[in-house]
Amino acid sequence: MLRRTAKFADSFKEHYHRVHLPRRIALQRYIRREQDRLGKIPQSTATGPANSVHGSPKASGEVPYKYNRWWVTNDHEFLHQFAFVEDPDVVRERRTTLPQVTKENIWQEPQQTFFMPFAPYIKVVDYANDPDTKFLRPVNVPRWKDYMQRTKPVVPRTWY
Repeated sequence: MLRRTAKFADSFKEHYHRVHLPRRIALQRYIRREQDRLGKIPQSTATGPANSVHGSPKASGEVPYKYNRWWVTNDHEFLHQFAFVEDPDVVRERRTTLPQVTKENIWQEPQQTFFMPFAPYIKVVDYANDPDTKFLRPVNVPRWKDYMQRTKPVVPRTWY
């Protein structure tokens, strides 16, 4: 019923290394290629084992893990500080390419023919029509008067 084929005839150790040795070599090659591409040197070989632990994280390029990221604030609320490690290529692509054309941003006025760093990501928020938020809304959001067009002067100009 179950017969041993030549594929599994070797011992488990031989089978494991036969499967995982090319993977390990490919992973080391990928790590070396990434380090060359990002322009950082591995700390353990460059500065020795004494400096590698206490080296500055700016020099090594990786962010050290912080264990004290969970706090209780003065208002007795739980606070978790998130840490993000960003890929520099993804950040560069995000800074240099325009976003996808969607129905939100295709008819935005004014149409920018050139690229400013933050202009495609600014989203116009329409604020509530509460009378309480009348003075809290930002200056660059137009009010209802700015959409009206005058047909007559403000006061009858009989004085000039």
